[in-house]
Amino acid sequence: MAFQMNLRKILFHALDTLKGSKQRKHLKEIQQIIGSGQINTYQLEKILEYAHNTTPFYQSVDLSKGLEGFPVINKNSIKANYTNFQSTTFKHKNNRIVATSGSTGTPFKVVQNKNKVSRNAADNLYFSQLAGYTLGNKLYYFRMWNAFEKKGLLSRWALNMVPVDVFDLKDDYLKTFFEKLRLNKTEKSWLGYASTFETLCKYLDKTNATPINCNLKSVIAISESLAPYTKETLKKYFNVNTVSRYSNVENGIIAQQLPNTSYFLINTASYVVEILDINTNKPLQHGQTGRIVVTDLFNYAMPLIRYDTGDVGAMKLINNQLVLTSVEGRKIDAITNTKGEIIANNILLLLNKYHELNQCQLIQKADKQYLFKINIDGPFNNEAKFIAEFKTYLGSDAVIDIAYVNEIPLLASGKRRVMVNEINQS
Repeated sequence: MAFQMNLRKILFHALDTLKGSKQRKHLKEIQQIIGSGQINTYQLEKILEYAHNTTPFYQSVDLSKGLEGFPVINKNSIKANYTNFQSTTFKHKNNRIVATSGSTGTPFKVVQNKNKVSRNAADNLYFSQLAGYTLGNKLYYFRMWNAFEKKGLLSRWALNMVPVDVFDLKDDYLKTFFEKLRLNKTEKSWLGYASTFETLCKYLDKTNATPINCNLKSVIAISESLAPYTKETLKKYFNVNTVSRYSNVENGIIAQQLPNTSYFLINTASYVVEILDINTNKPLQHGQTGRIVVTDLFNYAMPLIRYDTGDVGAMKLINNQLVLTSVEGRKIDAITNTKGEIIANNILLLLNKYHELNQCQLIQKADKQYLFKINIDGPFNNEAKFIAEFKTYLGSDAVIDIAYVNEIPLLASGKRRVMVNEINQS
């Protein structure tokens, strides 16, 4: 196993060398900038000028005002001006298309140039290493895999990745999973939804499990808030310090906790993060809670300048480094299927397949009755397919209704409630 781990490291560095050592250069810059506590002002100036010169949406901005001369944007404004957000320089090049998290209720696609993809990979390696990951470790990736393109066998081998679908995590599966885990002593890491790790913890508690010495080196929770219970329980069973990562598909890793800290170290090497007032675009002072707005410094194919993530949080300076002291996502209630079982919060990732939707909200009205509120321009030609797909997760006997609306309103906090359970609510 150690030989395979070293072989993966050798292959990684060899392939990077053949490509001009891009990963190594990115990693070096990330380490230098974050380590120094600085903002990447050089890349900020470059992307602002580039966006102004090559991207139709930004051609009318006043560059002399710097970042504040650019408008604050969000998913809806991007979808409404999709073509104009694409740089003319990269429009017909071999770019990557990523579909953003449907858990926001607003699915859409983002175009990324090759250097942006490379930067994301370097960010991922840097922040994973901060959490305790080592290149070559077996990586168990807990995800709703039906909503994403699965990597091929060769890619999985190169990454030493084991994909685990969160909808497989029933008691019988978990019994076998943990039995195999106890026998596997190779160094390993976990990456997945915070709610999934909570499910694992509750199973171990329910079965009165004993600590599992399986050489688990790191656990990184994504997409949702990490509960203290989950963090403490993973420490009890695996002696590992779990960290929470703040990221999204359209940008990448924005911030991440370090082991034994509650705040999130901001990725100042690849992004500029602003905290703006909930109702206006006024910048807030450190410590005040507002909208998290991100400028991506490396996506030249589709520059996202002052992108409103839909999340709220507070920022301050700790040990000469910018950190987020709080991050709150969208309001998500627990939804049950027709058998009364709580389903994974990330069921709305299925929206990745329906880019024509502007917004979507799932409401549970009764034990077997569900309502989707949908905001769409024109008719929803995939309505039957949409209902059938969600029935595979909610239950074949689920009664699913669709209501077409003009807007799904925000809460007073500035967040949008994307999953609502109305059962037993007064």
